[in-house]
Amino acid sequence: MPAMIVCEAPAVIDGDGIRCRGVGEVRLLGIDAPDRRSARPCRGQYGNHVCDDRAAAASKASLRAGLRLGPVRLQPVKRDRYGRLIATASAGGTDLSCWQLRRGAARYIIRYDAGRRVGRTCPTLARPSH
Repeated sequence: MPAMIVCEAPAVIDGDGIRCRGVGEVRLLGIDAPDRRSARPCRGQYGNHVCDDRAAAASKASLRAGLRLGPVRLQPVKRDRYGRLIATASAGGTDLSCWQLRRGAARYIIRYDAGRRVGRTCPTLARPSH
């Protein structure tokens, strides 16, 4: 994976995903945010997803607030099976996965945390959900 990149024109997709101009969709490493009931994971009833419209909206708003902390920088980790970039992301020096965990807007999922990066960055917040 390439070195650190700047996320141009970051936009929130949901509580654990952003879109960056020239990069596309980026999933935040190590976390899972609630999904809307109409989202694919909830409609298909696969996996252990939290399906709650109100919680999904709050998580999205939390991440939007996190993006306002400053320039967003990405450290790519890998691509998922859908081709999305999985990365650590920070805004103004604040790790956005930790931000979401601290605000109760997402849960830590150890199997999503390649190299246990999030677990090391915010160990008091990263308690495995499964």
